[in-house]
Amino acid sequence: MRAFRRAIALGLFLVAGCAVGPKYQRPIAPVPAQFKEGGTADSSTPDIAYRDWWRVFKDPELDRLETAADAANQDIRLAVARVDEAEAGSRYARSFLFPTISLGASVSRNREAQNRPNNGNTNGLAATFNDFQLPAFLSYEVDAWGRVRKSMEAANATAEATAADLRFVRLAVEASVAMDYYNLLETDAERQVLTSTMRGMQRAVDLTTNRFRGGLTSQLEVKQAETLLNQTKAQAEALDVQRSQLEHAIAVLEGEAASDFSLPISREGLFAGLPPAIPSGLPAELLARRPDIAEMERYVAAANAGIGVAKTAGLPHISLTGLAGFESTNTAGLFSWQNGIASLAASALTPLFTGGRVRSGVDQALAVYRQSLAQYQKTVLTAYQEVEDQLAALRILAGEAQSTADAVAAAQQAEEIAQNRYEKGLVSYLDVVYAQTSLLANERTSTRIAGERMVATVVLIKALGGGWLGVPVQPETPPAQAEAVSAEGEN
Repeated sequence: MRAFRRAIALGLFLVAGCAVGPKYQRPIAPVPAQFKEGGTADSSTPDIAYRDWWRVFKDPELDRLETAADAANQDIRLAVARVDEAEAGSRYARSFLFPTISLGASVSRNREAQNRPNNGNTNGLAATFNDFQLPAFLSYEVDAWGRVRKSMEAANATAEATAADLRFVRLAVEASVAMDYYNLLETDAERQVLTSTMRGMQRAVDLTTNRFRGGLTSQLEVKQAETLLNQTKAQAEALDVQRSQLEHAIAVLEGEAASDFSLPISREGLFAGLPPAIPSGLPAELLARRPDIAEMERYVAAANAGIGVAKTAGLPHISLTGLAGFESTNTAGLFSWQNGIASLAASALTPLFTGGRVRSGVDQALAVYRQSLAQYQKTVLTAYQEVEDQLAALRILAGEAQSTADAVAAAQQAEEIAQNRYEKGLVSYLDVVYAQTSLLANERTSTRIAGERMVATVVLIKALGGGWLGVPVQPETPPAQAEAVSAEGEN
C-alpha cells in the first residue's frame, strides 16, 4: 500500500512538471550594421540619463515644464494605472498555484419522513432534528499540464509590457512638451521678426505719405506701402492664434486647464545658437533603449505563453477537493471530536467532444502570436526609420540654415539699397516692396528653420529612446528567430 501511494505521488510530480506549449524564443530584430545617416560625434555632449534627457538643452523653463508634466500629466497617470492593473493580474494568475480554502457555516431544522429509506436509527419513526455545521472547504487544481504556469508567464510578460509602456508614454509626453515649447518659442521669435518689420514698414508708410504730400510721388506708392504693412499685420495676428493653441496644448500636457495656464512671451532670441549635438550610438543599442520595442517584445512572450494555455483546454482537468469541520444537532456538542466530519476527493475531467472549440482556441492563440511578432518587427523597423529621418533632417536643416542666413544677409543689403535709391528718386516704390517682402520671407524662413532644428533634435532623442550614457547599452543577444509556432508545441 505504501509503495502504491509513492507511485501515485511520483506520477503526480512528473505530470505537474510537464508544461504544454512552445518554449519562448526572443525574436531576432532586423538590426542594421550602422545608421545610414551616421551620427553626431561631439565629445562635449554630456551623458544624459533617460529620466532627465531634456537637461541637455540647458533651459531652466523647459526643466520646470518637464518636471511638472511628469507629476501631473493625465496620460502618465493613465499608464501608471494600467501598470497597477497588470501587476494585480499577475498576482491573480499566481494565486492559482495555491489551494482555495473557505469556511462555511449552516444551521437548519429538518423533519424526515417515517417511510424514508434506511430508517433504522429512529426505529421506523419520523424524526425532527436540528443540524449545525461548521465546515472548512479546500479545492485545488493540479497544474498537470502547466496551464497555471503558462497563465502566470503570460500575466508576468503583460505586466512587464505595461511597465515598458509607462516608460514610453512618459517619454512621449516629455517629448511633446519639448516640441510644443520650442514651437512656441519659434512662434515668439517669428512674431518678433514681424513686429520689427512692421516698424520699418510703418516708417515707409510715413515716408511715402510725406513724399505724396510734397508732390514728389503718387498716391499709388502710399497705398502700396499701406497694403504691405496691413498684410504683415495679418500674418502677425495669425501667429498669435498659433501661439495660443500651442500654449493651450502645453497646458493639457501639464495637467492644467488652458484657462489657468500661460507662458510669458520670449524676447531672448533663443534660436540664435546651435541645437545640442546628440550621439546616435550603434543601431543595436536602440533595442535596449526604446521602451516601445521592449513593450512589443514582452507582448510576443505573452502571446507565446497563451498558446500553451489554449492547448491545455483539451487535456484532463485534475482537481482535489476536501472538507473538514464539525456537525451536531446542538451547539453544546458542536466542537466535540466525536462530531468531526471530513472528506477528501480527487477528480479528473477530460473533454471528449467540444465541437472544435479547443482547436479553434489554439488557432486563435497562434494567430495572436503571429500578430504580436509582426507588430514587434514593425516597431523595430519604425524605430530605425524615425532615427534615420531625424538624422537626415538635422543634416539637411544645418545646410538650409546656412543658406538661409546667407539669403537674409543678401536680402538686408538689397532692402537697404532699394530704400536708398527710392529716397533719391532713382527707382519706384515697387522695388522697395519687393525688397522688403523678400527680406521678411527670408527672416521668417531662417527663424522657422532654427525652430525645426530644435524640434528635430527633440524627436531624435525620443527616437533613440530617451537619454544616453557614456557606456554603451548592450541589448540581450537573442537566440534563433521565433517564427510562427507549430500547433503541436513542445512539452
